[in-house]
Amino acid sequence: MNLAMLLLSLFALFPVAGDEDAALVAEFKKFYGNKDNTPTMRREAVLTVSGTNSLGAVQALTLALEDDEFIVRAAAVDALAATKNEAGARWLLDSVLLDRKASKNTRLVAGVAEAMGGMGQPFVLGPLLDLLEHRDLEVRLGAIAGLGRLKDAQACEHLVPLATDAEPSVAISALDALVSIGDAPAAQPAVLAALASENKSVRLKAISAVLSLRLKDGIRPLIMMLDNDPDPRVSEDAFEVLTTLTLRAFGDTTDEWLSWWDRTESAWKLPDLEKIAEAKKRIAETGGKYGKAKKTFQDIETKSDNILFVIDVSQSMSEPFGDPERLERSGRKYASLQRLEIVKEELINTIESLPDSTNFNVIAFATDVKAWKGKATKANILAKSAASDWVRKLTPQGGSGAAFRARMGLNSPTASDGQTNTYLALMTAFGEEVDKRRDSAFVTDPKDPIDTIFFLTDGEPTVGKTVDMGEIRAEVRRVNAFRGVQLHVIYVGAFGGKDFKGLAEENGGVFVSVGG
Repeated sequence: MNLAMLLLSLFALFPVAGDEDAALVAEFKKFYGNKDNTPTMRREAVLTVSGTNSLGAVQALTLALEDDEFIVRAAAVDALAATKNEAGARWLLDSVLLDRKASKNTRLVAGVAEAMGGMGQPFVLGPLLDLLEHRDLEVRLGAIAGLGRLKDAQACEHLVPLATDAEPSVAISALDALVSIGDAPAAQPAVLAALASENKSVRLKAISAVLSLRLKDGIRPLIMMLDNDPDPRVSEDAFEVLTTLTLRAFGDTTDEWLSWWDRTESAWKLPDLEKIAEAKKRIAETGGKYGKAKKTFQDIETKSDNILFVIDVSQSMSEPFGDPERLERSGRKYASLQRLEIVKEELINTIESLPDSTNFNVIAFATDVKAWKGKATKANILAKSAASDWVRKLTPQGGSGAAFRARMGLNSPTASDGQTNTYLALMTAFGEEVDKRRDSAFVTDPKDPIDTIFFLTDGEPTVGKTVDMGEIRAEVRRVNAFRGVQLHVIYVGAFGGKDFKGLAEENGGVFVSVGG
């Protein structure tokens, strides 16, 4: 019996009289005890109980904080936080954090810490601050996330030093929590210090924090990053935040920006939130426009030197592009109107234009995933030629009518081969081994230096570990939490794309709907 089951057996001895949702809670416990239920089913059960504001619900949801699957644990944290239940928060404190046996279960403690912060009870501040000294990294990160959810400004003085912690995940989590709390004066020293971090992911998070907290004193450091940061992705993000925060449209080099700032810094006032939101939306829809060292794929520009292209080759990619007049208006001419042939032509043009400084790779996916190389490769003339030849040979997977048979649930080798395994493709792109069980919610650094992904697809997932786009998006957020990878999505489907738009926006990327 695991610890959560033991806790449930103990609290079952105590009545929850008057709880009108007791029947729902009882059904949840019964359902969750069935080992045959899939992660998707368990997550759905958690979401069903979410919003049940009772002690019994809090106690029952504790089960899911020990689930092997992150998507279930994350749903449980959100469900617990949504209860805003003081009695439940005190029960979690007494029965988990202060209990000698339960407190040894680091996964449970980490989940409880984050959930308790979201429950918004002032008395949890002290216990969460105590957990910042815990020896286990997962618990410390849970406590930091909990403090961010609690939104108590008293936590800022304890979070500020963590923004320069030697462990990048701690620094990134601390910056996230400070942004969530929203006390800009208290957070500013941490953000400015993190802009100078040796870790690229920490610098990227700090750049984002300058925008979120509207820090005027962050503008000069961002200007200096345009030419002086060693990584093009960092200077790219600095440029986008500068244009968003200042509403100015200078080039992507330091001199013009610095000349303007030296003249205007003392009198300059931050634009109002509405104007910043409009500028941010414009950047999210169109991407940055750079004056030098740019690479372009499907009109999305990047200065990154570490790029991965992920291309859907499922059976539906054999269908024709649905709006040829739109293509004609764009001024583009293609040898074929087949979706995949158009994509291949665009991708080959992009690959052949990559500067030698770029590391790149290409992944094709349908039911399974196939990579051009095992890791990113320098874009020299030989590599670009070989990659272009590899792309030219790509064909839609599955036999004739495979997409229809797959949609109808008919099992045949060709139908299976041509389906869309979005989950596997994205996890592979991020360097995650899908078949290996992970005991932690937190992910180690990837083997490849990839920091920018172009993900091209034409439809919703139809096969894989999960086909639920909510779950897929949650997993991508988990994997990308401490990496700062920019995920652009090019959608060539006939309709829909809302979830893919969210996928791009949640990961700092641009969403482009080319049309079906």
